[in-house]
Amino acid sequence: MFLHRLAAASAIGLAAAASAPSSAQAPAAPVQQILLYSYGYNPNPIVLAAGKPVTLTFVNRAGKGHDFTAAKFFASSRILAGNVSGGEVDLDGGQSKSVTLVPAAGQYKVHCGKPFHKMLGMSGDIVVR
Repeated sequence: MFLHRLAAASAIGLAAAASAPSSAQAPAAPVQQILLYSYGYNPNPIVLAAGKPVTLTFVNRAGKGHDFTAAKFFASSRILAGNVSGGEVDLDGGQSKSVTLVPAAGQYKVHCGKPFHKMLGMSGDIVVR
C-alpha cells in the first residue's frame, strides 16, 4: 500500500514538473516603439542591435495615413512575425502595427512613400550595429 502511494505521488510530481513552464524558454523580444507623425519619425535615427530579435511597434499619431518604407532594411532582416509588404508597413491614421524581426548590421534609409511626404521631411535612418 505504501509503495502504491509513493508511486502515485511520484507520478503526480513528474506530471506537474512536465507541465510547468520551462525557465529555458527564450525571452520575448524587446519592443522598440516608432512614432509616425506629420512629417517625421521618432526616434530618428532608429538604432538596433544586429542579430538580436526586436519587435518594432509602429504607431501612427497622425489623423492621416503614413508608411514606414525601408525596402533594403526589411529585405536584409529575418522577419519572425508581422506583415511587411513590398518593404513597407502601411498605417491608417491612428493605427498601430508590430513586426518582430532579426536585423542585419548596416545603415539603412527609411521614408514615407505617400505623395510629397518624403519631400516634407518624412525620412530618416536606421542604424544596426
